[in-house]
Amino acid sequence: MRTSGIHPRVALVSCGIALILQISPALAGGQSDNNHSNQPVDITFTKWGAPPPAIPPTPFFGLFEGFSDDGLVGSFVAEVLWRQASVNGHAAGLDAMYEVVDGERSFTAIIRGGQNAAGLGMLEGVIHAGWRTGARVRVVFQRYLAIAGTSSCDGAPMNKTCFVGTIHVGSASKD
Repeated sequence: MRTSGIHPRVALVSCGIALILQISPALAGGQSDNNHSNQPVDITFTKWGAPPPAIPPTPFFGLFEGFSDDGLVGSFVAEVLWRQASVNGHAAGLDAMYEVVDGERSFTAIIRGGQNAAGLGMLEGVIHAGWRTGARVRVVFQRYLAIAGTSSCDGAPMNKTCFVGTIHVGSASKD
């Protein structure tokens, strides 16, 4: 019986190709495809005030619409659940619900924190529904006051105060 050197080479090349095919999606994924990885993710958003519902809850604090990352208007919505300004007006406490609509990465987070008089907001919370339920989130945003006849933020409507920020989504909960 004669052994040929071709079979081991074919097997080696086949294994190499199979290994490359398995590794390629992981390397190409980066931050833009974190649907199946557990790495922290930063999601940018731009938001502005939305009209109140026909029958607003009492008390009514505010609704926001906008977009996340490079998505369409409506891919980000928010609702202020509670707001309390400090006596001196230097800061306000906030409880809010943020919703990101992005296919498999859609989620709703409940967050709490505040905003200073200069418009810098910092909030923290947890994803309560959707992608990465249980993961911690940290939100930082900056308010840009309305400027007559122009848009205060890229992609926002004219004559509206808008907010630009980042939602840092931590690793998925192990529970």
